[in-house]
Amino acid sequence: MQDSSPTDPPANLLDSLPRQSGIDLLKLSLKMSLASLTIFLVFLIYSSSLQGPFLLDDGMSIENNPVIRLTQLSWSGLKDAASKSPLNNRPLAYISFALNYYFHSYHTAGFRLVNILLHICAGGLLFLFIKTTLGLPALQSRFGSSQWLPYITVLIWLVHPLQTQSVTYIVQRMNSMASMFYILAILCYAQARLTQRPQMKWLLAAACLVSGILALGSKETAITLPCFILLYEWFFFQNLSLMWLKRHLPLLSGVLILLIGVSLIYSDGHPFAKIL
Repeated sequence: MQDSSPTDPPANLLDSLPRQSGIDLLKLSLKMSLASLTIFLVFLIYSSSLQGPFLLDDGMSIENNPVIRLTQLSWSGLKDAASKSPLNNRPLAYISFALNYYFHSYHTAGFRLVNILLHICAGGLLFLFIKTTLGLPALQSRFGSSQWLPYITVLIWLVHPLQTQSVTYIVQRMNSMASMFYILAILCYAQARLTQRPQMKWLLAAACLVSGILALGSKETAITLPCFILLYEWFFFQNLSLMWLKRHLPLLSGVLILLIGVSLIYSDGHPFAKIL
């Protein structure tokens, strides 16, 4: 019998891995399987809507909107779709409609497929946000070790009938896109507060700002984002401290006045009519 050389590779590479690595690999496989199953379930639920016709405001914003009919990709074409569409306060959504038209004309399946993908992306970001929030010092002792709570919460959110309009009603992509960027902005803020690296903190803060602008460019409801971030800071990082609230009262008042002013300008003096 010939002895194996010290330099010979092990007969089974998996045998050479530490036991912890094998457990981590199993956990990763489980997470990937759950993610794949969830994505499949979302597609299965909404697949019956793919071939549905344009409905209600789809006509004004998409079907009868000539500026989204791109025949070639150009900055001028995208600019026209963003600025000359019926609701030009929502340019990002109209750019996405124009790109849809460029790739497959008015075939509704392509429009709704994008809506489903946006819904799934929003769910993924929501999972990360919930997991980050449950890991904060204020909640870690109660929920930090919970591996299933974020997933179950997001699963319910993804398949809940309340989401049907935002996913299957094509023009309500505006709402889905605003929600996706809104969640991304809050996630970036939470991560910026948690990181100890100054450069990463500034990078995440910039990502939060950009995400907020993109959310506002999708639908005006995103104007509430600064208020939500302040409430998030006060509740989860400041533990509802009244002293913190008093110290930052001038800042909070300034933000509130700014939001009211911007909302009035952005909505031509009729904020509720524009949002609804």
